[in-house]
Amino acid sequence: MTSVAGREVLAAAGSRTRQARLSLIAAALLVLLLAVLFMAVFGPMISPYDRGEVVSLPFAADVGVFGTDHLGRDVLSRILHGGRPIVIIPVVATMLATLIGGVLGVAAAALRRDDVIMRVMDVFAVIPSILIALVLFHRFGAQHWVLALAVIIASIPFTTRYARAAAFPIIHSAYVEQARMIGESAPIILIRDVVPNLARPLLADAGLRFIGAIYLVAAAGFLGFGPPPPSTDWGSMISENIGGAGLNPWATIAPSLMVLLLTIPTNLLADRFARQVAR
Repeated sequence: MTSVAGREVLAAAGSRTRQARLSLIAAALLVLLLAVLFMAVFGPMISPYDRGEVVSLPFAADVGVFGTDHLGRDVLSRILHGGRPIVIIPVVATMLATLIGGVLGVAAAALRRDDVIMRVMDVFAVIPSILIALVLFHRFGAQHWVLALAVIIASIPFTTRYARAAAFPIIHSAYVEQARMIGESAPIILIRDVVPNLARPLLADAGLRFIGAIYLVAAAGFLGFGPPPPSTDWGSMISENIGGAGLNPWATIAPSLMVLLLTIPTNLLADRFARQVAR
């Protein structure tokens, strides 16, 4: 019969093995994500053809790696040119939304009556993000800055609520109250005591917001609000080529896989980071 100490040793060894396996999976996901990001950002530099160059007949499956699209353009080249909007727009918009939402959340946590801020956030939180994007597109047109603004407006309510929940126990903690009592200024307390403790939770939330931003950008492209021709993004490519899936399925499958290869590793890594922050 295994002793109690022996069982504890076995349990500890099993725990270390699981942690090592999870760390290995996380490292593999990170490498995959970095590869997709590299392709998205630097793809136009290694593209075999220009993004608008016609190389063969429409939906020719035997041309290049993934064949041609509905206009006879090389699908691989279009993929390499179409990654920047679906990466850069979510990154920039998520950063700005995290900054704005973090400031509003800290302000709401510091105020004794934060009803106005939170009620405004509640109103925007119930509006679907795609509806916000469609309204802005109707008013200003389908432009990159409009799509980024839609992502920011859709993300701020959730980031604000999360930042308020994370900042409230910090702002009202004993060591912050003690700093106030000895005469420390509010900016010093904010920089020294609040921001460092709030950074990790906000980064975990930013990862989740980034995934939602990718879906919104891809959905906008699929609905026809992507960049104007000959520019493209992966969402627009899916919409453009879905009618020829029977002739060259890779014209639709390849951009769909790129969206999945961007979102799935990001989702899993952000979820892992969020669990570590919550411990």
